[in-house]
Amino acid sequence: MTKPLRQTLAVLSKILPSPTRILEIGSLQTKNQKRLANLRTLFPQSQFVGSDIRPGPGVDWVMDAQRLPLNDHSFDLVLCLEVLEHAQKPWEIAKEIARVVKPNGFIIISTQQNFPLHKHPSDYYRFTPYGLLYLFPDFGMKLCFAIAPPFNQEVKLNPQTVVLVASKKPCRKLFNQIKKSLQSNQTNISGHKPYRHRLEHGLKFIKRGLNEAFFRQEIYFFK
Repeated sequence: MTKPLRQTLAVLSKILPSPTRILEIGSLQTKNQKRLANLRTLFPQSQFVGSDIRPGPGVDWVMDAQRLPLNDHSFDLVLCLEVLEHAQKPWEIAKEIARVVKPNGFIIISTQQNFPLHKHPSDYYRFTPYGLLYLFPDFGMKLCFAIAPPFNQEVKLNPQTVVLVASKKPCRKLFNQIKKSLQSNQTNISGHKPYRHRLEHGLKFIKRGLNEAFFRQEIYFFK
C-alpha cells in the first residue's frame, strides 16, 4: 500500500454510498504497513471482513481468493488492492469478486504496472489499465485511472499504480462525481515526497545518464 493509493481510497470512501458489508481481499497488514493498510478506519460504520491466504494482523478469514467460500451477492463493496500481481490465476479472483459483490455494489481494484519485483509471497504479473479493465467484463460502469509522476508522460505510458472503480449498476452521475473529486484532490493524493527520497532518486537518474556512455545489456537467471 502506497501513500497515494491510501489517499485515493480516502477520497473514494467519502463519495461511494455507505456500504453495509465490505470484503477486502489481501488484507494482511505487514510490518511497516499497518497504518497505511488498515482500511477499516475509512469505513467505520461498515461491517468489514479482511481476508488473506495467510493469518496475521488485519485478517479475519483465511481463504483462497480464487475459491471464496462465500455466498453470491453478499457484499456491498469489495476491495482488492495490490493483490492480483501476486496471484497465479488473477482471472479466477476477478470472477469470484464479480460473484460475491451485490448487483448494486461496487468494487475497487488496484494493481501495478511499473514496479520492482517483490515477493508477498510471490510476484507473477503486471497489468496495464486495459488489462485490468479486461478482467471485469460483467461490470457496465468502470472508471480506470493511473497514478504516477508526470515525467516523460509516465502516468499515461508507464504508470506505477492502476486503479479500477466499477459497478454492475448504471450510475453515470456518481462516476462523474468520483472523477471530478479525484481530479480536485490530486495534490492530496500526491502527498509530500521526503527530500531524502528525492535526492536518492535524483542521483539514480544521474547515474543512469552516466551509464549510457558505457551502455550494455546484462543477463540474469531466475530460479
